[in-house]
Amino acid sequence: MEMKVENMHGRNPLSAQLGIDLPESLDLQSRVDGISLSIGVSKAADLRIRNYQYRDSECVDVSWKATTCVTEVLTDCLDLGKGHWYGGSELREQLWPLEKVSTNMMPFVGTDSDFTDNYGPVQERMFFSSEGQGIYIEEDIPLFVSINATGDKKLCLQAKYDEYWYSSGGVNLPDLNYTVCMAQDARGIHQLLSDRYIQKPEGTPNPLLFHTPIWATWAKYKVNITQAKVIDFVNDIKKYNFTISQIGIDDDWTPKYGDLVFNPETFPDPKSMVDTLHSQNIAVALWVHPFVNIDTKAFPYLASQGWLIPDVSGTRPALTTWWNGPMAGHIDFSNPGAVKWYLDELNALKTNYGIDTFKFDAGDVTYLPPIFKANQTFPNRNHYTRLYATAAHNSDTTQNRVEVRTGLRTQHLPIYVRALDKNSIWTFQEGFRTIITNVLTFGLLGYPFILPDYIGGDSYGVYPDPELFIRWVQANALMSLMQFSLEPWAYNNSTVIEVAQEMVQLHAKYADKIIGLANDSLTTGYPIIRPLWWIAPTDEAALTVDDQFLLGDDVLVAPVMEQGATMRRIYLPAGRWRDELKGQTQDGGKWIDYPVTLRDLPYFTKIA
Repeated sequence: MEMKVENMHGRNPLSAQLGIDLPESLDLQSRVDGISLSIGVSKAADLRIRNYQYRDSECVDVSWKATTCVTEVLTDCLDLGKGHWYGGSELREQLWPLEKVSTNMMPFVGTDSDFTDNYGPVQERMFFSSEGQGIYIEEDIPLFVSINATGDKKLCLQAKYDEYWYSSGGVNLPDLNYTVCMAQDARGIHQLLSDRYIQKPEGTPNPLLFHTPIWATWAKYKVNITQAKVIDFVNDIKKYNFTISQIGIDDDWTPKYGDLVFNPETFPDPKSMVDTLHSQNIAVALWVHPFVNIDTKAFPYLASQGWLIPDVSGTRPALTTWWNGPMAGHIDFSNPGAVKWYLDELNALKTNYGIDTFKFDAGDVTYLPPIFKANQTFPNRNHYTRLYATAAHNSDTTQNRVEVRTGLRTQHLPIYVRALDKNSIWTFQEGFRTIITNVLTFGLLGYPFILPDYIGGDSYGVYPDPELFIRWVQANALMSLMQFSLEPWAYNNSTVIEVAQEMVQLHAKYADKIIGLANDSLTTGYPIIRPLWWIAPTDEAALTVDDQFLLGDDVLVAPVMEQGATMRRIYLPAGRWRDELKGQTQDGGKWIDYPVTLRDLPYFTKIA
């Protein structure tokens, strides 16, 4: 069956093919024109279509219900058409706009796509286009999604139970329920869907984090971290005249993974370490996670209390694997007792040692046990991720310095969300080219407080070349948050150090603007970092630029993203723009060829 949704704005209609996998699909052409339509399709499923106005937009609710079989598959495919598409999910290769992506049919759940090409751990069931077409899929639908899978220019939605990603409970029949709305343009449909479906933040992270960089130990030290190295690292940061708001002590500060205590061999006096850092006005964050390896002291206690996710018997921990543990239990964040224990342990670190906050790793559904029976049963595993992020927020409600790397219906939490680990390479393969497209995607999905991961990437084995490091710090300078781990002075290169210092100073110069935009997001839901089409929603060039961004509505940033570049092609939307590097003004609505040196970050202010 074909459905076509049109709107009053005269833009391209959205066409869809419904019930693709159902036997004996009805041969019916239907233009939805203000009526509710119910159709039984063979004996496999019922379809209901309801057309109505929402605000000044045309909307259609599409509801499929399987009628006979738990294993029924419901599939609708929507034509991407001529427009450009946005939304959906963080991706390992975050191409922009979304029609450049090609994904096979995969479960639409938050996974650690550092290691796979699945959908990532920051996502929303919302897709929208430059033609003003928008789609929102209900949360508990057992949803699978493909995007342009075979170059067919289709977004396909599929509902089915598979007993791993989505559990039917053995009796539930699959539904596929979604809403299609039509507005005037990308900005209009984004605002409509966001206001209707996405919660706005209830607060902002600590303003000091917007002013001054976060530093962390991981990229520099990996697991070889000690109390002495933390102090030496901070002393070097100060020695080279860099500012620091917070130091993150990453993997591995515990004796075993899951025991939330300091390893006395590597951290003999953590209280004195924290006191030393506090005396320099530096906050301290600890890396934590939801796993308890079987060789920990905590494991038998948590198992006896039933606070690890149990197997199907409900009496024994369901073991899982993760990158630091071949066999581990997973804390059951659907169990109030488990959550209380976890938060009590974290509070003890704050009370006993003065720890300020925590960096919460994992939390996505990749690392849940394959088969389990938790304290609460949810049809969608993403609920566990939301409970984890909520516990993360509750660990620090005073300083508001918490970091997570998952975002699934948690836009309301006043925490900052980190992009997946970046490779220290120039390309889109989870490398430098994804930092802008990641940040733009997060913002459009309702997460304005974004940490684009470490400047320079994770650097497994070899530091990025000096040019890549310089371009990386420039690209981060006018984003909402900056985080270093690789140290600029490691290059023994005065240009690297000076450019990094200049970019930290530039960020501080714009910190008040960033904080103002963060506060605005509490009422508007607007992203801090915006695509160019935010101020030019019908401009074809602005709709497709993937290597520039706006800070608010009036600061346009065009980092150099190509290796060896001496010229940067920049698009300026309509208006009058002041070149902040050269002090000149330019008329917009056109591309300009902009000469660049290694020290240059081109950025412009809209003055008319």
